[in-house]
Order: sequence, then C-alpha cells, then structure tokens
Amino acid sequence: MIKVIIFDVGGVYLDGSFVNFVNKVNKVLNINKNFHTNQEVIVDIRLAKGEIPIKEFFKKYFKKKINRKQMRKIIKIWTNTWKLSTEMKKLVKKLKKNYRLAILSNSDSLNSQNYEKKGWYKYFDVLILSHKLGVRKPQKKIYDIAIKKLNVKPKECLFIDNQEECLKPARKIGMKTVLFKSKLQLKKELRKLRIKF
Repeated sequence: MIKVIIFDVGGVYLDGSFVNFVNKVNKVLNINKNFHTNQEVIVDIRLAKGEIPIKEFFKKYFKKKINRKQMRKIIKIWTNTWKLSTEMKKLVKKLKKNYRLAILSNSDSLNSQNYEKKGWYKYFDVLILSHKLGVRKPQKKIYDIAIKKLNVKPKECLFIDNQEECLKPARKIGMKTVLFKSKLQLKKELRKLRIKF
C-alpha cells in the first residue's frame, strides 16, 4: 500500500536538463562545444553536497576565467534552466489529495531558494535536499534519511527518478520505483501501480 510518493526534481518534477545549461553557458563563454546527453556532462558532486559555493562551481566546471557580466548571465541561465510545467503541477495537485508527497533531490542552495520563492515546493510535505544534508543520491544514506523523515516503511513509498542509478538503492531498501521517461509514460506507470490521481 503506497502512502508516500517521492519525486526527483530536475528532469522529473521540473522540465530541464544540465546539458541544456552547459550548452547555453558554452555560448556565453565562447567555448566551441555542444553536448547531447547527461553522460557527457559530469557534475561536481561537491555542489550537490553543499561543499562548494555556486560561483566557485561554475569557475571550476568551465575551467575558464569568468568576469562579473558573464557570471550574472550564467546565474540567470542556471536559475531559468528548470521549469514547472502546467501538466506536472496538475498531476502533483491531484496526487496530493490521496498521498503524502516528498522531494528527494541532488540540489544546490541557489535553485532550491528559487523554487521555494516560486512556490514550486509548496505541494510537498517533506523536502530531502542533498546540499542541506551533505549526502547525495545514489548514496544509501540519503534514502535512509528520507524513510526516517517520512516515518514510513520503504514498501509504503514510491520513488520517481529519471536516472536508473538513483533508483537502485531505493529498490534495494524496499521502495517501489518508476524510471521517469515522459509525463505520459509516468501516468501509465502510476495507473499500473493503481495510484489514484
């Protein structure tokens, strides 16, 4: 019996991708490279653990001197890379009528504050954000923290993520999981699991 539905943020709850961000910034910094898949762009894990300030992360990631004007542009791109679609907002609101909802995400302080301000987190009862905890997916510890905070058994949770490697530890501890590919596919999977929405 599912009591809690847990969402990843980037690429699941919110549309957008790190690849798009990198490609846009490459243009700002005159870097002649274009990426196509998430596998090509490895994110510094220290960002998700809250161990490195965002501006420092950008400098290290792009390995270039970044002037103030460029930095302002990069921050603007970063905070506008992920968006909440009307379709996902409707789905979450419907799910909230029958289930507790949670976020479990590799996060950073800048975008988390941004999403909070925009009211995108208001539908969720519990937020498990890596930058605040110093642990990230797929480390087992973050899933254990989620279970503890939610005060439920793993088998009472459904976790939705767009990365298989982040679903494995969830399954290992007993959560039900869905690999997110599209909103249409997600709805089909939810129906299969007899989730009401």
